[in-house]
Amino acid sequence: MNAPMTELDRAAAIRPPGPPAIPFVLSVGVTGHRAEVLAEGDVDRLRERVRETLLLLADSGQALLERERDCFAPGPPTLRFVSPIADGADQIAAELAVELGWELQAILPFSREVYRASLANDAARERFDALAAHACCLLELPGDPDDSLDAYIMTGRATVSHCDVLIAVWDGKPPRGRGGTGEVVQLALTRGTAIIHVPLEPEQEARVLWAAFDPTVVTIADDPGVARPLDRHDVDALLTGLLMPPIDEREQNFLKGFARERLRQYRTRIEYPLLLAATGVKRFKPRNYTDKYCAAQIREEWQRYRVGCADAHNIMAPIDLLEEAYSWADRLATHFAQTYRSGHIFNFVLGSVAVCLGLSAFMMPHLKLEEALFEMLITIAIILNAHIGTKQEWHRRWLDYRQLAERLRPMRTLKLLGIAAPDPPGTDTNPIPNRWIEWYAGGIWRGMGCPSGKIDRDCAARLGRAIADHEVEPQVSYHERHAEQIEKLDHRLEKVSMILFVATLVASVATIIAYGFNLPYVNVYGNWFTLVSAGFPALATAIFGIRFQADFGGDAVRSMATSNTLGQIDEELRKNVTLSRAADLAEQAGRIMLSDLDEWQLVNQQRDLSVG
Repeated sequence: MNAPMTELDRAAAIRPPGPPAIPFVLSVGVTGHRAEVLAEGDVDRLRERVRETLLLLADSGQALLERERDCFAPGPPTLRFVSPIADGADQIAAELAVELGWELQAILPFSREVYRASLANDAARERFDALAAHACCLLELPGDPDDSLDAYIMTGRATVSHCDVLIAVWDGKPPRGRGGTGEVVQLALTRGTAIIHVPLEPEQEARVLWAAFDPTVVTIADDPGVARPLDRHDVDALLTGLLMPPIDEREQNFLKGFARERLRQYRTRIEYPLLLAATGVKRFKPRNYTDKYCAAQIREEWQRYRVGCADAHNIMAPIDLLEEAYSWADRLATHFAQTYRSGHIFNFVLGSVAVCLGLSAFMMPHLKLEEALFEMLITIAIILNAHIGTKQEWHRRWLDYRQLAERLRPMRTLKLLGIAAPDPPGTDTNPIPNRWIEWYAGGIWRGMGCPSGKIDRDCAARLGRAIADHEVEPQVSYHERHAEQIEKLDHRLEKVSMILFVATLVASVATIIAYGFNLPYVNVYGNWFTLVSAGFPALATAIFGIRFQADFGGDAVRSMATSNTLGQIDEELRKNVTLSRAADLAEQAGRIMLSDLDEWQLVNQQRDLSVG
């Protein structure tokens, strides 16, 4: 019996073939003063300024989408507003966003009932109820109303994690304590989130603060270098930098190439898995090298994650788009990794075979023509293999798609936790995407939106253990298995090389002895001795080349180091963690996995498939 189609399967069936396109989403958050700080005149002025800001952002975003429609998925833009809907600036801004047709996502510091009761008066509670009813998702964080400081810090962190632009109704002064608007603004600045500062004073103009306006240093506080007027020109520049792919032509071509990718039903280049089987490292199972099997493995793993993490804790995590994007990136990366590695093995092995064929002419002179023909065909095959691999960029596509897959995978946990987020794209000093991979991963994160559900303190601790079970521990196990497998392959190839060199030494010694004592076998078997003494070193050198290009030993060391570090995070997640602690650990785990990948990519990026 066939399994029922999931929503993800149905969506994939009706959309065009290829990896999922990035939806056009503009997410705006708000932080600001509570109602008791706002005077009567402040409220009317604030409404007008926030309305103008939202209209300006919407108009600029719509114009950008119309100019750059090909960069995004079909359909209208999604304008998303993230708010804690507290009485004061948060409610005012949220009401205006709803009036203007924005999608509202609410993040509460406490449970809904407790938070509602904490509001100043019945009018604020009625507005809260109306906004909560309009919200497409509502996330309740495990704050303690008797110690609200940590709760408001979490709320600010969650808001920054899920918005591209933060509207800050703020007096412009540095933080005077924890959890206030000033601290949220500083957090946004250091994360590279753009801020629209809406002052209450009528003589002060609204402005845009964004670290990318001054990409020479890391700005950790409000500074004139990162400020621009809130006008159409600067808002257009802001949204272009935030939402558009990198301007580098090569990166744009790589992105277009990714959009044109199609999945192959079979992985026809099987030299690498055959090498694993020949050395006794891993059995060759044909089903493992079909896309259908690979896709099923990914679906099963993600289903276990959903059941064990999101469903078990009653959290609606919007990860369907993420799963689809990850599946494409992972399957493509696996395909091109095997293709590239097999291409190298093909070149090295056939190169050594060509040497042996050339030497065999001494033993079978009557077959010189046939041997020359075979040698010519092998040479042509090596040249074509290298040419096709270089032209089709097997190497670059493998590295890019693996980098993308490993950026996407941790996002499911970061999204589930509500207050966590991946590190901003680009560099610390210039937080805009430099590579298409960063832009695509950021677009997937932006497209998901906020999770919905209730996380209390007990739930946060259970969630930490579930993430350890279903996210971190599997990565620890993977790296341990990978290190063991790749180290075994390296040692066995080294042993084969040593055997070949020893056989060469034996043949050389036997030849010297035969010539020294004028023994007859040197004349009878001399050509075979020549083949061994010249051909075996060629085979051993080919094996060394395979080991050097793949860096099996270094790969094993890096995997074990990553496993050990992730193991420490796994242990910490199992210790009745708070939500903030779980978020910190999950973010760090993502950094560790990317750091390992960055180091691995740096080692491999110059080892393309060439014969020169």
